Amino acid sequence: MISQLRGRPVAITDDVVVLDVAGVGYGVHATAGARQLAARADGEVTIVTHLNVREDALQLFGFAGTSERELFARLTALQGVGPKVALAIISTLDVADLHAAVLAGDGTPLQAVPGVGPKVARRVVTELAGKLDDLVGEPLTARVAEAGAAPAADDALAALVSLGIQPSEAHAALAAGDSEAPVEERIRAALRQVGA
Repeated sequence: MISQLRGRPVAITDDVVVLDVAGVGYGVHATAGARQLAARADGEVTIVTHLNVREDALQLFGFAGTSERELFARLTALQGVGPKVALAIISTLDVADLHAAVLAGDGTPLQAVPGVGPKVARRVVTELAGKLDDLVGEPLTARVAEAGAAPAADDALAALVSLGIQPSEAHAALAAGDSEAPVEERIRAALRQVGA
């Protein structure tokens, strides 16, 4: 099992980071968080990994931290969620955002993930109920209540995430704005907040 790699990023594409580790280039299918770590690295970077063994291939998946890797393991244990879909979910929704969706029983945020339809979203929300608390540290009941009371916030969040903004950063930008403003205004204000 390859649990982590430390090396110099030599190439970063849409979903792969190539790490030069002692002269060997490892291609790692990486989450958005891991790609950002690699992009910001001044020299070497450590990426937490999971080695997926198939009949026809060995695939390395990379994560920004152990909580992402643990979430990946829990997602891939679900029927209909393969490694690529799990990676896409983690790249779109961070652990806290997924936890909030699971607590709310709302699969809508998951449907913004490429490759996730209503059936898979429902399965993730149902089967992960009560299984993510240890990854986030504390319950997010306040965020769940807020999301349930303001579906417009979900629309604004989905729009920001689709523009490539990390869910946690999008949440913070939306929280800093006027929660009573129309969705379009909230999106524009959040974009100004994050400097996009």
